[in-house]
Amino acid sequence: MKSILLADDHGIVRSGIRLLLTDHFRFGRIDEASAEEEIAQCVKRWNYDLMMLDINMPNTDFPGLMHWLQAAAPAMRVIVFTMHSEQLFGVHALKLGAYGFLNKNASNEEIVTAIRNVLENRKYISPTLAQLIAENETGGRDLNPFSNLSPRELEIAMLLDKGHSLPEVCHLLNIQYSTGNTYKRRIFEKMGVTSILALTRLFQQYNQ
Repeated sequence: MKSILLADDHGIVRSGIRLLLTDHFRFGRIDEASAEEEIAQCVKRWNYDLMMLDINMPNTDFPGLMHWLQAAAPAMRVIVFTMHSEQLFGVHALKLGAYGFLNKNASNEEIVTAIRNVLENRKYISPTLAQLIAENETGGRDLNPFSNLSPRELEIAMLLDKGHSLPEVCHLLNIQYSTGNTYKRRIFEKMGVTSILALTRLFQQYNQ
């Protein structure tokens, strides 16, 4: 029987997904993790078929975690399950190796469909994300400026948007201050902004 790991720092979210899983699937094992360290512990002791991952857990290096998961558990498929919109983070998640991307506002039917697809080794791309990918490829409209950022740059931009100072960001991601400052400068240049306030306004515009 299949096994799944639910990785989210909110217990109520994990409980809701667990209930949905028991109603629609027959998983032999359903485990939970609320932090990056717990994810690592679970993955080291069990070979999961699937993980549902919230990329917004505190102190989580999402790009680094995805790279580690691909090395430590290459057969495990990951569905990103987040409050962030497809427009802001969907393409980045797929580029990092996710097999699906779901906004937490998705209906139960969409969540079930995504899980079934991924368990059958098929990627799940929502209609919204598929449209965004098509428009970005064909230039059908102005590109989302966040699509110009690398996964690491987007992660740092998100932390700055949450109110973390640059020294705090560097500490959380275990990088040198000079490196973090270089990333910040690149982010501002790519986004065409000169302040955190302007960056936050762009997040508000595209994360909906």
